[in-house]
Amino acid sequence: MIFILNKEPDKRRLNVAMLMYLILMILFYGIYVSLESDRIAQSQQWTSGGSISDQAIESMSQLGKWTSITESLFLILFILVMIMMITRYRSNVGRLLPFALWNVALFVGVGAVSLVGSQVTSMSIGNLAQPIVVPAFLLAALFIYVVWGLMKRG
Repeated sequence: MIFILNKEPDKRRLNVAMLMYLILMILFYGIYVSLESDRIAQSQQWTSGGSISDQAIESMSQLGKWTSITESLFLILFILVMIMMITRYRSNVGRLLPFALWNVALFVGVGAVSLVGSQVTSMSIGNLAQPIVVPAFLLAALFIYVVWGLMKRG
């Protein structure tokens, strides 16, 4: 994403940087889903067995911790890239529209995976869609900023 900070990034480098960003976001989301699925499966297994050992509690706690870390990485990456884009294109807010549309596509994809995943697995749609809740609100604010910037400029 460092290419975005150049004075005149060409379209090809910007597309490569956005593709790298999307791959990282999808990777973080996949890790989050995997960890959350394991955590829920283990908790169901332990609660059906009666008593829970201290080791089982520690293991469940570690899975919850790593799930939260992965969700935070998803949010941090989104915020950092959004700040870089706003900083780079504050004088030409129309250039922020492709970034916003890429993220809309990503979030719609995550929503679709969440919907299908909730039907196929024991995970709820809320657990699956949790990483995109805060970024979705920030993305809505970005759209408002872009529209305001375009109206102010035009």
